Amino acid sequence: MSLLLTFFVLLLSFSTTKQEDFENAIGAIQGSLGVLDGEPLLNNPIKMHIPITKGDIVNAKPVKESVKKEIEEEIQAEGQEENVEVIEGPDGIIVRIKDNLAFGSGKAEVKEDFKALLTRIGAVLNRMPNPIEIEGHTDAIPISNEEFPNNHWLSNARAMKVLDLLVDEVGMDGARMSAVGYGEHRPLYPHDGPESSKNRRVEIKIRYNETDSDQADPEAIRQLLQEDAFEVRENGQEKGE
Repeated sequence: MSLLLTFFVLLLSFSTTKQEDFENAIGAIQGSLGVLDGEPLLNNPIKMHIPITKGDIVNAKPVKESVKKEIEEEIQAEGQEENVEVIEGPDGIIVRIKDNLAFGSGKAEVKEDFKALLTRIGAVLNRMPNPIEIEGHTDAIPISNEEFPNNHWLSNARAMKVLDLLVDEVGMDGARMSAVGYGEHRPLYPHDGPESSKNRRVEIKIRYNETDSDQADPEAIRQLLQEDAFEVRENGQEKGE
């Protein structure tokens, strides 16, 4: 009878004990048995905080492959694979456009047929923070008219027209863009060779950011986590935790 009475008293005590007190009691028992290290009684439960990174670690990985693929898909959708080439270089991605697609002979006005493709390419670039450089190039055949006294002026005007279209039609930030004309001074092929016409081109260069490397910098990731852990502790102190 004494054992039954003790059993019912024990059941009654469990039914009225708070969960927190019960967990503390279990912790004390485990601690005394050597299951847990440190003090037998856990007065304060351990709180785990997941740090919220201020930067996106994924962005530390290269975007070059995905961007190159997206631009190539837009070129294929417009059927301009023969006139537009996408090249991955050590400093960035180059979109190389033949001048006969974008401009008339000796002209700097962007052709209507080319505006659709340029807008689609610009939409891809507009989602990136990378600096954009636009270059105009010509062959060595001299030009002189009322509008352009030489090839340098013509190439510069073409680069500026492309920049203006990307800013005005796509809404790209002009602060991260630049345009320059090199005339005939940076040819891809000898000017007196059979492929000299390929020197007439416009190039859109997407420069890599410092974080665009083959893999994320471990030290940069460690720094981000340390800063966020410190911020979590500071916030906890401010809230009285």
